[in-house]
Amino acid sequence: MTPDLFDIAVVGGGAVGCSVAYHAAKRGASVALFEADRIASGASGAAAGMLNAQAESHSPGPMLDLMLESRKMHETFSGELREHSGLDPEYIRAGTLRVATDEAFAGKLESTYEWQRREGLSAEWLDADDTRELGPGLSPATLAGLYFPEEGQINSPRLVKALALAAANMGAEILECASVSEFLMDGDRLAGLRSVLGDFHAGAVVLAGGAASGSLASKLGVEIPVFPVKGEILSVEARHPTPISANIWSDACYLVPKRDGRIVIGATEETGVYDRRPTLGGVARLSGAAARLVPEVSGLPFSSAWGGLRPGTPDGMPILGAADEWGNLFIATGHYRNGVLLAPITGEIISALALGEEPKMDVSPFSPGRLREKAKR
Repeated sequence: MTPDLFDIAVVGGGAVGCSVAYHAAKRGASVALFEADRIASGASGAAAGMLNAQAESHSPGPMLDLMLESRKMHETFSGELREHSGLDPEYIRAGTLRVATDEAFAGKLESTYEWQRREGLSAEWLDADDTRELGPGLSPATLAGLYFPEEGQINSPRLVKALALAAANMGAEILECASVSEFLMDGDRLAGLRSVLGDFHAGAVVLAGGAASGSLASKLGVEIPVFPVKGEILSVEARHPTPISANIWSDACYLVPKRDGRIVIGATEETGVYDRRPTLGGVARLSGAAARLVPEVSGLPFSSAWGGLRPGTPDGMPILGAADEWGNLFIATGHYRNGVLLAPITGEIISALALGEEPKMDVSPFSPGRLREKAKR
């Protein structure tokens, strides 16, 4: 074990925490990352891996800007990580096709198309025939589609592991089964943390523990309003060629074709549920929705089902930046459905802040204190 004095201690071994560790180590900082379980054992490892900056957005603004910048980073990020880790995160840019099978949802997609085109974003409105041409396995009930050609996907567990490996190859300590129990103080200054492996001193501490970040922050008197949103996912073994190539996403489910031949189908949403195990009802809802959207999948062999706990926030935006109460405590959580998408930009921004550098983007709209300010109004 290296000496227990680090520039940065990161709590959380998901996509966000590992990205912070990677970017900090890339900057030459000494880093220790603490994961209570195994790397990629939480929400990041359970995610389907869609990189949907446009398909996830409801309006222009800081959130869209953040997602677009991170999506752009993903285009070269996989190659960079493959070089530094030897592991391919399997980035694919095949677009995302949002599909409407009723008039109400078609209207919502058309509104999305209109504002995104006004913003100069790449989006294509498709009638029923063109939608089925792009997704030949789609249901005859398909009415219209909205295609985002610049969206993509990635293998989420491989991304997290590649980040951890690359960080370790740059000198970071990646500590698994190392839960954090409390924080160390030096007078009125945060000086590090205590884990099951012992005491570790650090110049800055980054909380990137997903839905568990709130309970950790409370030990320092910091209120982080983050809560779990359970999501269940399943997969089937596809035939070749698969009935779809792009990410397919209706108002009831999504289907993501993976390089290994699987189609990942998701995802349910249950707020405030801490048991991440899949349920019979969840699997039944997803199976039915997927079969109605792409009938051919009903005949494909079932592979597996799993669940994860996404970290949600009251306003749906991540919490990024320094805690008001402690100048050297940084928060990186609340990414909800977009932790994998936002991992590159979050790691870049938070590592810069923790090392006293100017971040790549303005993160004031995502500040930890913004929600308290909104509550006062």
